[in-house]
Amino acid sequence: MKRRTPWAIAYFLVGLLCLLTAVSVAASSTRVDELIPIVVFGVPGLVLTVRAPLFGVTFGASGVKYSGLLKSRSYAWSEVQEVKCTVVTGTLFSSDLPELVLASGKVDQLPMLAGYGAGGSTPNKRVERLVTELEATRTSARPA
Repeated sequence: MKRRTPWAIAYFLVGLLCLLTAVSVAASSTRVDELIPIVVFGVPGLVLTVRAPLFGVTFGASGVKYSGLLKSRSYAWSEVQEVKCTVVTGTLFSSDLPELVLASGKVDQLPMLAGYGAGGSTPNKRVERLVTELEATRTSARPA
């Protein structure tokens, strides 16, 4: 199964806007110092435009693969001890962050799949469903 964040389209559009800004500045630039906005807008724009359609998590009986902003990571289910959701509360908003607790003791957070809300009052249902699905797939894939 593949699950994506609904924010991927927003990241893609922001990246496209940055990329178009860089291209328009490059088309009209005549001086070397005008290259700064090209780099400032072009590099993040290119990264977001290329990577945003790939954001998400793919999982099945063999394991889980996460595609984030700059890199992707894969784990076999035998490497994952638990899938959980951590709630990080702040003054203005809170975030529900899916995490893979690995057998090595490390925790791998999946930040591009996080859900956000106001003040931590209600949990993010989308993230809870995702964590439940991942944990169910992990437990059903364990050898008997």
